[in-house]
This record gives sequence, C-alpha cells and structure tokens, in this order.
Amino acid sequence: MEFHMATVSAPIYETGSEADWNEARERLDDYLRALRLMDEARRGQIVMRVLETAVSRRSADSSQSLTLLAMEEARVAMDIWFEGVLGRRERIAVAGLVSMHAVDAAERWPLAFLSDDLPGEFRAEMMESHVRGGSDLQVSSMAPRPLDVGPLLDPIQLPEAIGRIARSAVIFAMAIVLAAFTFSLFLFAR
Repeated sequence: MEFHMATVSAPIYETGSEADWNEARERLDDYLRALRLMDEARRGQIVMRVLETAVSRRSADSSQSLTLLAMEEARVAMDIWFEGVLGRRERIAVAGLVSMHAVDAAERWPLAFLSDDLPGEFRAEMMESHVRGGSDLQVSSMAPRPLDVGPLLDPIQLPEAIGRIARSAVIFAMAIVLAAFTFSLFLFAR
C-alpha cells in the first residue's frame, strides 16, 4: 500500500470542523512520531493519505470522531502493510512494530514504513526478527493442594516471643543502670 502525496479529493472541512481536522492530524502525527518516524515529509504523506480515507469514511457516517476514524485507518493500513512484509499471522501489527524496533527500521530505512518499495535487506531483517511464540502450551493435570511455605514462614508463637523480648529488655535496662551506678561511684570516689 504505497502512500503518495495526494490532494484531498473532497473539501476536508465538509466532514468536520477545522478543530476536528487539526486534532486528528496532530494525533496521527504524534502516533507516527512515537513509532520513531522522524522524516517529516514521509510522515506528512502518510498523515494526509490516512486522513483522506478517514474523511471518506466520515462522509458516510458523521457521528464518528474524525480522530478515531483516522487512528482506525492507520491501524488498518499498518495491518495490510505488515501482512505484506511478514505474511499473514495473528496480531500482525504488534509483531511488525516489535520487529521494526528490533531492526531499528525507523533509523536505517526512514522511508520504508507503509511503502511498497522495500529494500531487500529491510524485508530480510524484518522476516528474521519477527516475533515468534514460545513452545506450545500444554495443559497440566496437577491436583490442587495446600501450599508448603516451609519452616521459615510458620506462625511464630507470639506470647513466647514477647516474653523473650521483655526479659531481654529488662536485663539490658538493668545492665545500663548498673553501669551508670558503677560509673557514678567511680567519679565520686576520686
């Protein structure tokens, strides 16, 4: 799905206010920048093309937000493009975005995103780095049983622990008083 700089075929403000149009354009541009598409001209081409399709959808149903329609159209365009690059699979946009990030596609091939003219190296690296699922999940037949937390987490006998702490505190306090008394006797004896 190649996006060319195109003029919008219908007057753009017939499908919404200037504020709606600007919000949709800004959100879509922010989204593409978040994907690390830094080439302004390329981003502008993509934004205009996506907004053109969103405007045509909005003319059929004006109850939908232009911003929402633009983001939906961007997602559809990405799904179609990633399917052309990586082949058909579940959650293709997620797998494609992760692969693009893994091969640093935005930096190395800034004009490749949503383009039909892809360098062979780009396509090869995307195919090599695509997200793969782990081993097949297998259902276990373990029977439920109580957790064994071991001896470290057994409940502490609280009265016994308090008694030990209290005895230790009394002995410590007595030792301090005895030391203070001995020190004062030593000072007065001089």
